[in-house]
Amino acid sequence: MTHTSTLSSARPHSDRFRCGGRKGDFALVICCLLSLGIAAGNLFGQVDKTPNLKELPEIAPDFEARLFAKEPLVRNACSLAFDSRGRMFVGHGPQWRNPTPSTPGDSVVILEDTDGDGVADKVRTFATGFNCIQGLAWHGKDLWVANAPDLTIVRDTDGDDVADEYIRVFTDLGNIEHALHGLNWAPDGRLYMSKGNSKGVVIKNWKKDEPDRIAPKPFRELWGVPGPPDAPDFPPPRSFTRATYKSTYQDPNDDWGRMGGILRCEDMGRGLEIVARGFRNAFGLGVDASFDWLGVDQDQNDGDRLFMPFYGANFGWAHAWSAHWTGENHLPTVPISAPVIQGSFTGVLYADAPNWPDKFRGVWIINDWLLKKTYLHRPDWKGALMQPQGGRWEDFIIGSKALYRPVDLAFGPDGALYIIGWGSGYGVEWDKEGNMTNEGRIFRIMPKGASPLPPPGNTKPPGMSVTELIAEFGSVLPVRRIDAQDELVRRGNTAAGDIRKALAQPGLSTARETWSLWTLARIGGAGAEGFMKGIAADPSAQFNRRLQAVRALGFLKSAVLPELLPALLASSEPRLRFAAIQAAHQANSTACVAILTNHAATESERICYFATWRALRDLGGAPALEPLLADTRGPVRCAALLGLRDPAR
Repeated sequence: MTHTSTLSSARPHSDRFRCGGRKGDFALVICCLLSLGIAAGNLFGQVDKTPNLKELPEIAPDFEARLFAKEPLVRNACSLAFDSRGRMFVGHGPQWRNPTPSTPGDSVVILEDTDGDGVADKVRTFATGFNCIQGLAWHGKDLWVANAPDLTIVRDTDGDDVADEYIRVFTDLGNIEHALHGLNWAPDGRLYMSKGNSKGVVIKNWKKDEPDRIAPKPFRELWGVPGPPDAPDFPPPRSFTRATYKSTYQDPNDDWGRMGGILRCEDMGRGLEIVARGFRNAFGLGVDASFDWLGVDQDQNDGDRLFMPFYGANFGWAHAWSAHWTGENHLPTVPISAPVIQGSFTGVLYADAPNWPDKFRGVWIINDWLLKKTYLHRPDWKGALMQPQGGRWEDFIIGSKALYRPVDLAFGPDGALYIIGWGSGYGVEWDKEGNMTNEGRIFRIMPKGASPLPPPGNTKPPGMSVTELIAEFGSVLPVRRIDAQDELVRRGNTAAGDIRKALAQPGLSTARETWSLWTLARIGGAGAEGFMKGIAADPSAQFNRRLQAVRALGFLKSAVLPELLPALLASSEPRLRFAAIQAAHQANSTACVAILTNHAATESERICYFATWRALRDLGGAPALEPLLADTRGPVRCAALLGLRDPAR
């Protein structure tokens, strides 16, 4: 049978908004859990200890689930990623949930099925000694590891499948409770990440024997913790060997900062900046074939929420003067992308595997470890805001009596979906001999009767043709997409002409189209700007191409935006208007202030209006906004007031 469920409606939001601290409304949490038939112990330290360890979860009838790996190969498994060869790398270990300075570190291991029976039978340790690993992402030979309070790169420089170089890119990023998650390399060549509101130490000698460490300025800005007067804005990365690397412990009981956010940076952490803010515990984060985002945020009182992050967005947690959890009918913040649900969202992934049935492509897959479910979210657009079709999603997988505590998920090279999960305990467990006893699970999900995709080729990007590299943009493995793009960018203008020719051919998939256009944007130059201008100005251009071209002009900080903006803002398509506003904002185009001011008078779509006043705030500032308080047009006065009331960039 097909499992469907309707999201619960959001409960009224209290005027007394929690912006930090740990106490919350315990009684309300218990009532919510009991109303769902969930024992309070499941959340507060003692997860259900009676699952059938041999049981498989229930799944939609078109699919089958198999157990790919379990303990002792993995224990408390939390994160996974596939390298360019299609090998599975898993982050697991004893750090979750209350480590001490003497708790052994988490490890990244390589799991293999050596006999081809569909079950992992070999494990090798690739890197070890981490804080609780809650995110993995490959970029070339670099494996990025989110192990708050650190963001670490590990490299195998001699090809023996053991990392021998460790680079601490950022440190002091808070504790493991509301940590760093959601690592994604995107078509613009930047790493996006989600961060909960746990704050770093940031002040020298704040505690006895505390090491000297400073979080980068954007993280400190989110938390409202400036740090020492002499603190550098962006402390440089530090390199270690396997023998000298030591993770940076932070007490899990350290308090929260003001808020979490979505951030992005270039390779080695360069250009770190805040994309969106106003989160409590932003966890899973995913990007689709059109470079649109979906993320999840957790709250024990007001329910978990889905959100669509974008540049300059504020989603209301700990808002300086008008906090709000849903953003509904609340102009200072952004509305969320579905009604809240009383669960515990974790991983988020966009599904477009070519060997999956059409009705299961172009959808989002979302894990909920507390309710032991995985949801299928079919995206729909209400104006410029992504929503699930019909305001609900399907229960794609139900844990039932099985040990199913899903956390992370990823597509493997065979086109199967791999879902990784914690054991039944809420934290590390030891036997009398000091051995870790937690379970761990990795499930393989595949459509019935589907053939596995062919394995990745052995040719490395430098040996591929432009056509072959563009084909990689359709890979189910994220690392192959970003590595192919990096190679094309390295070739520069010698590849740009062939990319433009490929874009002129019919039948290019959305993913290949999006990544190809952004490759041209990353190559840059007058040719790229002119090409994007031609597409953006053409009303007959295919929608996704026009959307990406407008966004790319913002990325290029193009001087043609004031020329194009009036026609783009006159479009009947809200997503195109939104992209144009965002482009002007991210290009820091002060020449667009007058155009955006006039647009504020007529824009009625909720997301577009928010983006407009936010752009006016940053581009014009108080000198441009204050005179608008006397404007005869009410929406313009409102935009000016919102911008002046919320002056922080």
